Amino acid sequence: MTRTRWLHWLAPSLVLVIAAALRFWALGRPGVLVFDELYYVRDAISQLAHGFPTTWPDDEPDMSGSRALGFTDEPSNAVHPPLGKWLIGLGVLVFGPGTGWGWRSAVALAGVLTVAVTMRLGWRISRSLPVACVAGLLLAVDGVHVVLTRVGLLDGFLALAVSIGALCVWRDLEWTGARAAVADPGARSSAPPPRVPVLWRRPWLLAAAASFGAAASIKWSGLYPLAAFLIFITVRDLILRLRAGERRPVPRAGLQAVIAGAIALPAAGLVYLVSWAGWILTPGGWNRTAGEAWWPALLRYHAQMLDWHGSLSAPHPYASHPLTWPLALRPTGMYETHWGPDEGCPWSACAAAVSPLPNPLVTWGGVVALVALLCMIVVRARRGPDPLVTASAFVVVGYLSGWLPWVLTVSRSAVFQFYAVVLTPFSALALVLALALLCRVRVGPRLGALARSATPAASAAPAPPAAPAPSNAPERAFEGPGRGSPETLLGVRIAAAIYLVACLALAAWFFPTWSGAPMAEWFWRAHLWLPGWQ
Repeated sequence: MTRTRWLHWLAPSLVLVIAAALRFWALGRPGVLVFDELYYVRDAISQLAHGFPTTWPDDEPDMSGSRALGFTDEPSNAVHPPLGKWLIGLGVLVFGPGTGWGWRSAVALAGVLTVAVTMRLGWRISRSLPVACVAGLLLAVDGVHVVLTRVGLLDGFLALAVSIGALCVWRDLEWTGARAAVADPGARSSAPPPRVPVLWRRPWLLAAAASFGAAASIKWSGLYPLAAFLIFITVRDLILRLRAGERRPVPRAGLQAVIAGAIALPAAGLVYLVSWAGWILTPGGWNRTAGEAWWPALLRYHAQMLDWHGSLSAPHPYASHPLTWPLALRPTGMYETHWGPDEGCPWSACAAAVSPLPNPLVTWGGVVALVALLCMIVVRARRGPDPLVTASAFVVVGYLSGWLPWVLTVSRSAVFQFYAVVLTPFSALALVLALALLCRVRVGPRLGALARSATPAASAAPAPPAAPAPSNAPERAFEGPGRGSPETLLGVRIAAAIYLVACLALAAWFFPTWSGAPMAEWFWRAHLWLPGWQ
């Protein structure tokens, strides 16, 4: 096996080892339920036994001994769909209900898989191994993602499902782009312009819809990315038709949008319905009446769930407005305890905490990168077909799909910073694309012939039909700050390497606060950099 071949396996494997170490190390700590594990883990355990969640006699987080199976037969009013709790239950089946490994192992595995999916998406977007691996590394050391894949909540699974859906959407862009007709900019014939085909067979869109249906089966907010990406592919289809010079592009793009919806929405709905199979097939669940058909009961149950989410307004000390999520200004304290020398502390005071404090260089750097990509999209979109603009717009849409709906629609006070974990894969991708721009790392998205067609700034001679993407297309992506002397470019790349090393160092610094490790009180306080982190 050649050295390059080894690197294609070794580099991603090392990233996954780092991701796994940060998520599985001391996963059973703390040995009690933390934050909303009190609801989701206990729902998962009782759902395994009954097919639907049931109530528990108290709200104590201790799950030792017989308490781990202390649920009753009375149905519980669970306010989220069942799939995430079935997934938590997989870990419970393997490690048992009385240990943190049982509650958290499935979500930790989902976290590592999300890193893998992000690397794969980074590869498909860039066709660059360094870009793919750095994207995975940045997500692997993202504090919000690390913590939310170390606790038995639903959001780590949600991030995985959304990431898989996004990867499938990108594959659909490649699939449809490869089938788009291209107008020859040098042709002088009177032949009518080509027609971009209306596609009925879109396997990757079907897979994306299933993934987003699974996301909605974990939390309803999984519907936001489905809607956002359907709009994105519709707009892109219209742009393809306009650039191909197609006659009547708007009606045909509208027809393609209707077909896309007809493919995606039933698939997502079917996956969502299947996730309720335990409640449907097992009598006795919440809101079930003996002798009544399951479907009106399920509709009534959903109306109750919607009413509960819309009326949730009780104050919470860790409530965080969505506007603060990109900068992680108010992390959600999952667990915190303090003790002194009389209780075995080797210092004057001890503390242990599980808090999704951000890795500042990753989280804040991702926001800067997203703004930079937005500016680049605005500047470059007018120049003609540009795969990098499409890739950047795709990443920005993915990020906004998990954040902007909350900003525009939130009407309750009880929303939390950890919901932003679905943003972290797109933040990592935005950051690595920005670094690639600075460092002039070749990025060559393959989005079909139309995206690669010549532009006025390119050579007048068109590329042969069978040739790969002409070199001018990816090169246009690097007309940025790194375009100076070799010494300047070397300096930029050294600075980027130092930045990545600093990201790793900050991950090591913050890991005790992400994992509930015992530490001196002063050391815990040294991590609380902002007032909202207190």
